[in-house]
Amino acid sequence: MRSYLRALLVLHRTFRRRSIGTRVHILIRFLTAPFLRVLRHVPATARTSLEIGAGHGVFSRLLAERGIRAYGVEPDTRKLGRVDRVQLIVGYDDCIRGAFDVVAILDVLYAIPIAEWDALLARVFARVAPGGTLLIKEMDADARLKNAWNRTQEWLSMNLLRITKAETFNYEGVSAFVLRLERAGFTDVRVVRVDLFYPHPHVLFVARK
Repeated sequence: MRSYLRALLVLHRTFRRRSIGTRVHILIRFLTAPFLRVLRHVPATARTSLEIGAGHGVFSRLLAERGIRAYGVEPDTRKLGRVDRVQLIVGYDDCIRGAFDVVAILDVLYAIPIAEWDALLARVFARVAPGGTLLIKEMDADARLKNAWNRTQEWLSMNLLRITKAETFNYEGVSAFVLRLERAGFTDVRVVRVDLFYPHPHVLFVARK
């Protein structure tokens, strides 16, 4: 509970000057996504991170709080602004070079056609430093009940509220996605359920290079 309240305080200080709509969006995002559970899988030795599809920079800001040099790329300019201790760049994953100890992709792949995933993962592989960690959080397509609620929410975000820059939903079964990561060259792929007490079927893929 202490770490949860501390994270809320960090985010409040970081985004307090944003519009009320943005602050509400960030709060809802934090409350409904298991960011702190994902953080547990960031190696203690990590010094640099890259978040692809960083959104407002919530997860990257939490990484920076741990002393990590955090970078993020985000194509939706509506979400970008100054974030303390995080360098955010407007663009897609191919707009940045270098290798990072941790690369995180949280709730992004569903908005990208599956036919483009292999090419993306090949580029991501190049961004992960040798011995580095890849963190991908998505929704478990095999959890039908929770995923039905998730699809309803995403439909509202895309078509009614217009806060998600995407046109389609794209999900893949857990086993198939593990094989996809291994084909991309990643090793020690682990699947971690991080959805306990959440209404969405959050699942985390942890892999090494």
